[in-house]
Amino acid sequence: MPIMNINDFFSTLFSFPVNVFFIPFVVFSLIMLVDLVFNVVDGFTADLDIFDLDNIPGSGLLLPPVLSKVPLTVAMCVSFFIATVAAFYVSLLIHSQLSGIAILFANLISIPLIAYAGLAVSSWVLKPLIPLFDKKKAFATVDFVGLRARVHSSIINEYMGEIVVLHKGSEFLLDAVSEPDIDIQYGDDVIIVSKDSTSSRYFVAKADR
Repeated sequence: MPIMNINDFFSTLFSFPVNVFFIPFVVFSLIMLVDLVFNVVDGFTADLDIFDLDNIPGSGLLLPPVLSKVPLTVAMCVSFFIATVAAFYVSLLIHSQLSGIAILFANLISIPLIAYAGLAVSSWVLKPLIPLFDKKKAFATVDFVGLRARVHSSIINEYMGEIVVLHKGSEFLLDAVSEPDIDIQYGDDVIIVSKDSTSSRYFVAKADR
């Protein structure tokens, strides 16, 4: 196969059927880069059930389960990149072996096959990265009730306050409240008695020295 110059390379990328995968790859790449800086995708899709792929009937046939566990932009960007590479070489092969109307039919047939191959390969590539995107496992759940803490705000009353908890070498800053008319000030030691599930604030009591 002769060496391809840069003009032929880009001409192939923007020609059918390679452009079917290359253009979406560019779009999703730009979206992913913008999202890394401004985190806009999560804000727009947080309340949209359509992006909850696990709840879409038959989604496992269209989108491998692995890809539903990573951010949509990452899954699509990797999938379209792999499909673009595959389509590029398949297109070169088709044009070197066929001619005329046979090229068009071969290209049309190759599109769904390349698309599915791109999804399958990207699911294999992204599988080791799933734990990095699992929000449920991103932070360990700590039960602070019963632990000793130190007052971080100037004062704690029945309306507001902050405490710092040292747990296994890590410090956690928590919102806290106390009973009315209890004198708890900055630097005092307190015991976390309970947690308000509605406000996520912790009820504290002054600890004995």
